[in-house]
Amino acid sequence: MSIYKSRFERRYDENDVTVTRTVTDWAVPRAPSRIQAPRTDTKDWSRSRKARPMDQLLPTSTKWIESLPVEQRPTALIAQFPRIVNLLALEWRKPAACRAYFDELLIDHRGNRKGFPPDVHEDLQKLRVYYAILTRENAAP
Repeated sequence: MSIYKSRFERRYDENDVTVTRTVTDWAVPRAPSRIQAPRTDTKDWSRSRKARPMDQLLPTSTKWIESLPVEQRPTALIAQFPRIVNLLALEWRKPAACRAYFDELLIDHRGNRKGFPPDVHEDLQKLRVYYAILTRENAAP
């Protein structure tokens, strides 16, 4: 018998001490699929699984804030919603994405949102106007 054949191709002689097995002998029978009973817990797990957003400024956001003119820096937004500042800093160099994010923040598409505090809303509006002027100037030939 050759040792270079696969174990399924080997044929054992009567003189071999090992037990002869065929391909079907190696197959493991599958257990019947178990039908699970419906869950009885009613807890909503969707919120507990959701990742929490970063609630502190990232280094790139700090650099972006420092690049803004002092009068345009969103101090209330930084203090109350650093995760929004992080996203704005990320999208700032992408005009279409940044405008869409400003619209998402400032326009209520659902009809039931309570909105931002007045100082944060003012910061967002001021940044939006500044961004519109900035991108308009850069787009001019």
